[in-house]
Formats: sequence, C-alpha cells, structure tokens
Amino acid sequence: MTESHRPTVLRAAAAWTGEGGPVFPAIGRKVELHIEAGRITWLGREGERPAPPAAILQDLGDAWLLPGFIDAHLHLWGLDLSDPSALWNWPMAYRAARAVADLGRMLEEGVTAVRCLGGPLGPSLARAVQEGVVRGPHIVAAGEFICSRAGTWDHAAFPQHWVESLGMYADGADACRQRVRERIRQGADFIKVGGSVGEHTDALRPWGNDPARLRLSYSDGELAVLVEEAHRNGLRVASHAIGDEAVRQALECGVDTIEHGHGISDETARRMADRGALLVPTLSLPALRVRHPVKHVAEGWQRHRDAQRASLQLALRHGVRIAAGTDFVGPPGSPLGPSMMELELLVEAGLTPEQALVAGTAGGAEALGMQHRIGRLAEGFEADMVALPGDPRADIGLVRQVRFVMKGGEVVRG
Repeated sequence: MTESHRPTVLRAAAAWTGEGGPVFPAIGRKVELHIEAGRITWLGREGERPAPPAAILQDLGDAWLLPGFIDAHLHLWGLDLSDPSALWNWPMAYRAARAVADLGRMLEEGVTAVRCLGGPLGPSLARAVQEGVVRGPHIVAAGEFICSRAGTWDHAAFPQHWVESLGMYADGADACRQRVRERIRQGADFIKVGGSVGEHTDALRPWGNDPARLRLSYSDGELAVLVEEAHRNGLRVASHAIGDEAVRQALECGVDTIEHGHGISDETARRMADRGALLVPTLSLPALRVRHPVKHVAEGWQRHRDAQRASLQLALRHGVRIAAGTDFVGPPGSPLGPSMMELELLVEAGLTPEQALVAGTAGGAEALGMQHRIGRLAEGFEADMVALPGDPRADIGLVRQVRFVMKGGEVVRG
C-alpha cells in the first residue's frame, strides 16, 4: 500500500464539527479522526477505537479542527484588473494558467470548495480539479453569465464585438431557454442570471451607484422561463439581485440562491425565509472597493455597505439561511486567496461567530449542492478540513491563521 493510500489518524485538541454537530473538547484525551479512501470513517476521542491497520498518525497538538472553508461566490477569471483591458485582451490560455495559481493559493489557505458565479473558465477548471490534473478546491461552476442586452453586465465601456462573442445575451423567452441549454452543453453545474442593473451612466453599473435606484434586467416571464428550463434539467439558479424589486422577483420566479440581496424590505426578508431561499450577501467586495481613490466610486460602494448591513439584520431577524461568499475576482482590489475575511465581516454585521462559521462551511456546501458530501466533520463526509490555533467561536479572526489543510484525505498544508 502506497503512503498516499494509507489510512490516516488525526489528533487535535478539539474539533468543531459543523452545523448541528457537537464540539469535541479536550477532556484529558484528544479528539481523533480516522480517514480512509479520502473520507471520514470515525470521529471521537483518542483511545476509544483502534486505529486502522497501517494508518499514518498526525498529531496537530493544541489546534482546533474544522470543516474546510467554502467560498460560495467568486469568479475564476485569472485576471489582474490593474490592466483595465485584461478582461477582453488577455489570451484565455494565459488566464487559465493564472486561475490555476489562484486555486492553489486558496487551497493553501483552507478554502476547500468554491462556487464560480460566472466566467468562461469555470467548467474546464472544475473538470481539471475533479480529474486531478490540477490541485485546487472543489469547483461548482456556472459558465458564462446569462444577461439581457443593456442588463447587469452589459456595460457600454466594453467593446460590443467582445460582449457579443461571450454568448451571454438572452432576450425574450426563447433565447432564455436556448442559453440555459447551451450552458448545460458547456458543462455548467448551475445557472447564473443577472436580475438587476444600475443606470446606464452608473460607474458601478452591475451593482448600481445607489442600491435604492436599480431596475429589473428581465421581465417576470423571461426569468420564469430561465428558472423552469434550469430546474427541468436538474440545475439550480443563482440570481444577481440587488434591491427589493429584484429580490422579490427572484423569489416569485423560484430562484434558488439570492446573490448580494441587499436593499430589501422587512417583508421581502420574511418571504426569503418562508421560501427557503439561500442568501449569499458578499460583504467582502464592497469592503475592499470602498477604498477606491475616486470619491464618487468610493461613495457608491459605501452606500452598498450600509445597505448590506441593514438587509442582513432583517434577514437574521427572519431566520434566512446564509452562505458566505466574497465575490472576489482578482488583484489588486479583490485577490483570490486568502478569502476568509468574509466570516469576520459577517460577525461585524451581526452574526455570531458560530453562525458565520456555519455560513462558511455547511451554508456554502448547500449553495454548491454538496451538503451531503462536504461542510461538516462527520462519518461518510469527505475529509476536507482545516486546523486553527484555537477556538474561532471565541475569536473569529483565527480563521486567518490556518495551520493545516486537508482535502479529500490528502494533506495540502501542515
């Protein structure tokens, strides 16, 4: 038996097992996990069960074990946005190479699964990771956005011929159905649609300069067709929805995850909870973009930050389920890896540290549709985990101090 296929025994001071599970503290004996064929086969205390034959023992000392972190909203574009033309000028092969490097960095920092919310590289990167061609987190990818003309991501600053070449546009019910089928053919795991858009002159057009002044990108009929076709084929739908009208429309049309989701009323927060939709609030991107050197751009991002906090409070009050996602794209303003600042921002916005940890593990797993495989330390789950130098429920900042990373039973860092 080669070392890479041998069973592993991990010992640590304590383990936070995830949503609904216990915390195993150090009471005279350490926590112990048994791992075989990339999955957790047992979790308990040292000495309660014999180690598997020929197992490798790793003692992590006083560390705490947790499920691997999950970033439920980012974009694997392989870009450095300090070059404003990179999005349409950089060769796709070069971007893919950079994206592979991004995946490696994220995995080293304990991000063991991600959801790519739009971009042409996502499905191919997901396949490469799944087949073991490159090392990286699990990837669930949407492929390219689906967007109306003059809609969410159709900015007039982009060259028209380049936008046309993306295959992003879908106007009218028939085109919406066709785009969903194209994404399925291209290997998409879910569908990402643009549900709201700012004014044509807004500097922050996809988000809008003011979250209180956004319009719908699609009619109710068009969005309903997108959702119906995706669901008929077993794919979930994620909607970029900012503002009360866009979030309400997404809920009425059966969208599964609400991306951003701020600028909402108390009634819409209640509807979100009643319908069981998952909210991915993406606090990290505005938190970094608010430092923009151009005053009116920075002010726009600050308006979004204020609306995010207010809306998150409403969502918490009604028990809306939350998944943690950064919306990071690439340097310099939103580097991919490390990205667990989102958990700290969720706590600043009102979640308890444990609620934030759930959002960054079990909540993320549900957003990815992998809730029966990852997001918890439990028997039968994949051995994706991190070790921290203490209890993050007492100090959420410890999520930045990853000591050890394992994915699928393979030690990535430690």
